[in-house]
Amino acid sequence: MHGLASLLALFDAAETAEQIAAIELPNLPQDRTLRPQTWDAIRRFYHVISDTKTAQDSASRAARAFATNRALGELQRIIENEADLPEAERSLVIEIAKTWQNALLDITAAVGELNLTQPVQNPYVIGDPVEGDLFVGREDIMRQLQDPWMGNHLQSVVIYGHRRMGKTSILKNVGRVLGSGLRVAYVNLLKSAGANNLSDVLLAISDQVAATLAIPPPKDTDMANSPARTFERFLRRATNSLADGEGLIIALDEFEKIEELIRANKLETSFWDYLRGLVQDSPKVGFALAGLHSLEEMSSDYSKPFFASLINIKVDFFTQATVQALLPNPGGDFPLDYDYDALDLIYALTAGQPYLTQLLGFQLVRRYNDQVFEQQQPREAKFTVADVQAVVERPEFFAQGKPYFAGIWAQASHDAPGQQTLLQVLAPHPEGVSAEELQRSVELDPATFGAALDTLKHHDVVRVDNDTAQIIVEVFRRWVMQQKYPT
Repeated sequence: MHGLASLLALFDAAETAEQIAAIELPNLPQDRTLRPQTWDAIRRFYHVISDTKTAQDSASRAARAFATNRALGELQRIIENEADLPEAERSLVIEIAKTWQNALLDITAAVGELNLTQPVQNPYVIGDPVEGDLFVGREDIMRQLQDPWMGNHLQSVVIYGHRRMGKTSILKNVGRVLGSGLRVAYVNLLKSAGANNLSDVLLAISDQVAATLAIPPPKDTDMANSPARTFERFLRRATNSLADGEGLIIALDEFEKIEELIRANKLETSFWDYLRGLVQDSPKVGFALAGLHSLEEMSSDYSKPFFASLINIKVDFFTQATVQALLPNPGGDFPLDYDYDALDLIYALTAGQPYLTQLLGFQLVRRYNDQVFEQQQPREAKFTVADVQAVVERPEFFAQGKPYFAGIWAQASHDAPGQQTLLQVLAPHPEGVSAEELQRSVELDPATFGAALDTLKHHDVVRVDNDTAQIIVEVFRRWVMQQKYPT
C-alpha cells in the first residue's frame, strides 16, 4: 500500500503537461492483486506520462497529436470507471485524471487535427538492415558498447542473439550513434562463404577497412603470396592513419562462417589466435563479432583463448514498453496511431521480436493504405485490435515472415538433435506444457531431451517457467502449427 500511496502523491503534485512529462517512474510492482482496479488506473497513468513526454519532446506534429490523443483516451477510461475504484482513493484518482485532462487539452488545441489526403509512406523496414534516422531504439545496447569502445583502449566484443534481432543494424549504426571518433568497418562474412583460404578472408576484411578509412587496400598479389604478413602491415598502416582520439572497430557479421571455414579445412585452427594477436598489437583496434552464438557456445578448444578476451553482449527482444514507444513513433512525421490494446496484442504475438514487430507495423500500414485509398473505405487513422488480428490471420503475413520462421526452424536442426521434435509437440499448446509431460511425449533419451531443451532456451525459442515449457513467440508457434512437414 505504501507504493500505491506514494505514486498517487507523486501524480497529484503534477498539474501541468511539463510537470507530468518530468515524472520519473519506478517499475510497477509484480504483485498487484491488492486493489487491482486502482493499479489498473495507475497503469493507465503510466501510459499518460509516457505519451506526455512524446507530446512535449517530439518534433513530429503527428507524433505529438497522437500521443496526446492516446493520453486523453487513457484518462477518459479512468474517469468512466470511477465507480469501480475503491472508495478510499476514488476521489484522488479522479481528481488527478481531470487535472491532467485539462493540462493535455492545451496541447491538443496547439497541435490541431491531421487530415490524410494521400497514401502513407511506410516507415517500417523489414528484411534489410535499418540505417540513419530509421534506426530507433536499442539504447540499451549502445550504452553497453560505450564502455569498451569509448576509452583509449578498445576492447573486442561478441554481439549475439536470436535470428533477425537487429544485430546488423546495430553494427551499421553504432559509429554514428557513439560519435565520430569511432570508425567501424563492417564486414559481412556471408559474402566469404565461398572463400577458399586465408587470403580470401583477409582480402574481404582489408577491402572494408580501406573503404572505411579512405586508404588504399593491399595488393591482391601480395595478399595471395603472403596473406598474414600483408594484412598485418596493412592494419598497421590503417592504424597510423587514425587521428588522435579515433579508434577502429572491425565488425565481422555472421562470424560463425569462420567456424565453418575452419571445419572445412579452408582456414587453420590458429585463425582466432591470429586475430587475438592483431588486437594485442594496438589499443586503437578492436573486433566486434556478431552472430547467433554466445561465448559459452564457442566451445572449440582452439578458439577459447581468443574468446576468453571478449565481452558478451546479448541483443534481446524489445520490452513491452519499447514496442509501445517505437511502433507509434517510427521516425519522421508518421500520421497513423495505435491504441494501447493493439500495441499490447502486438507484443503478445511477437514477444517483442524486432523483425516481427516491424513486419506487423509494415502490413498494418499497407492494409490501411489499401482500405482508404484503393477501396475508398472511410476509417479512423488509428490501428485497433481488430486491425492486428486481421493482419495476422492473412496468409500474406506468414508468407512475408517466412525468412524468420523458416530460419528459426532450420536453426533448430543444428547444435543439438531433437529440437524440432520438441517444437512440434509444443506447438498445439499456446499456454505450454510441463517439462515432464513434454519429455513423456517425445521419444528422446533424457540426455538428448535436456540438451535439445537447453539449446532452444539459450536461443530464445522456448522458455521454461515454473517447470512449464512454452514457445516464446506466438506467431512462430502458429507457423509451426501450419506446417505439416516443416522444412
